[in-house]
Amino acid sequence: MGGSLETSALLQAAELAELARQAARLPQADTMPLPAPDSRVERWRVFDPNGRLVMETSGAEALAWPVLVRRVPIRGPAARLGEVEAARSIRPELGIAAAVALGAGLLGAAIFAVLRILPVRLLRHALDRAAYLSAHDLLTGLPNRTLFADRLRQAVAQSRRAGQPLAVLCLDLDRFKEVNDALGHAGGDRLLCEATQRLSGCLRESDTLARLGGNEFAVIQPRASRPQDAEALARRIIAAIAAPFAIDGQRVTIGVSVGIALSQPGQAIDPLQLLKDADLALFQAKGRRRGDLCFFSPEMNRRLTERRALETDLRIALSEGQFRLHYQPQVDLPSSRVIGAEALLRWDRPGHGNVPPGQFIPLAEETGLVAGIGAWTLREACREASTWPDGLTVAVNVSAVQFRFPGLFETVAAALADSGLAPQRLELEITEGVLLQDNGETLAVLERLRGLGVKIAMDDFGTGYSSLGYLQKFVFDKIKIDRSFISSLGQDPNSDAIVRAVVGISRSLGVRANAEGVESAEQARMLMREGCGEVQGYLFGRPMPPEEFSRFVAARQAA
Repeated sequence: MGGSLETSALLQAAELAELARQAARLPQADTMPLPAPDSRVERWRVFDPNGRLVMETSGAEALAWPVLVRRVPIRGPAARLGEVEAARSIRPELGIAAAVALGAGLLGAAIFAVLRILPVRLLRHALDRAAYLSAHDLLTGLPNRTLFADRLRQAVAQSRRAGQPLAVLCLDLDRFKEVNDALGHAGGDRLLCEATQRLSGCLRESDTLARLGGNEFAVIQPRASRPQDAEALARRIIAAIAAPFAIDGQRVTIGVSVGIALSQPGQAIDPLQLLKDADLALFQAKGRRRGDLCFFSPEMNRRLTERRALETDLRIALSEGQFRLHYQPQVDLPSSRVIGAEALLRWDRPGHGNVPPGQFIPLAEETGLVAGIGAWTLREACREASTWPDGLTVAVNVSAVQFRFPGLFETVAAALADSGLAPQRLELEITEGVLLQDNGETLAVLERLRGLGVKIAMDDFGTGYSSLGYLQKFVFDKIKIDRSFISSLGQDPNSDAIVRAVVGISRSLGVRANAEGVESAEQARMLMREGCGEVQGYLFGRPMPPEEFSRFVAARQAA
């Protein structure tokens, strides 16, 4: 200890016990509180106002780390007397807690870093994946319609800058639906993937192949300076797809139809219109024959415009009741007596005049309008036939497409009920296309109609591929001999033989035979000689409006 008078006075004024007591009673400052003097305190020091050490309660032996140190002032009545310092080692458990706290802090920092960085990477990955899925086909990995449209815009812009034409090819896999139905969707998917590989093998690196949906694909061919370049690519594609596929151990053969549209040098190019032109050319190629290619032409565009206008007018005609029915007499050949009539649809299209059914019925079938038109025809034919003399039948053609829509039986039953026409006086004429579907539902509907009392006739017999086979599937009430055989009757031995055979078959089956398109007395005499019992044609009466038909029947009955 120091020995100055000042220090002695200090020690006399503040004995060690008092110093400890004052230190224990010190207020809680903004630093860590000073612990009370007890056995845990390992070192006490007293300093005078000048900072000199006056007293120390332990030896000079160093305290074990970690050490907690606290200094507080000692104040007298008039002035500051000095400072007291307390120091001790932290207990082992506190050291452990500090280590744990430090570790927890580091772990928390690591977790924070992971939770801060990982979601950003996951979000970026998810956004990249979403962007890919929005622009690509999931099955084949090809660009989809959206990405294809963007690539086409870029190709058109580049073509315009370079002054070079380009070609767009639309592709449709022929007979894919049949394969998909036979092998199931899984087999169809494998076929699409293998077809994609073959298509990709036909292209250059600069070409773009996309799947637009279903079995439809499209190709952008830049720098197609000549039509022959696009044609050569189309030929390669057709040849590649024509080779048989091996799907699930089965040999599968399909084809592909190709429509091609070329940009014209020096002309403004609309990418969307270019794709539409290629799609129209594809439609033309499929209509001509499958497995073929076709170039777009302005004439094709004109026909497309007309087709769209025709469809619009058809919808208006159905909603505004523009259709009407004409009736062609059906005559019992031996007695020349009128026994019924076939209802034939007529349409006076505003601004165009009479439109033959052959021009608008196929479009009605493609668009589904045939269901509404067919229902109207049934109702109108039954209503008008109910005013005819008893015993006269009315024949109504039913399209194969109508059987694909639900409710055909209910439509027929409602038409009969609303008109009051006896079911035996209604005859439904169907073509072989109805039975070509070869499903139980179609036959079930026909059986229900027969059970109702409605007669069923096979129209255009002999023009299909399996007419005789269909006669085994369903018992018809009448067989109608196609007019193509009647027109050459007496001139072509083959036609004579076919008519003779059909009449013989009908007689053997116990059903009635009807010859359509009889226009001469010689044809009527030959049919009479062969034993055909029913005819219709210009020789006996042209199709006529309802009022004229009623007068025609009355005149024939009075004769």
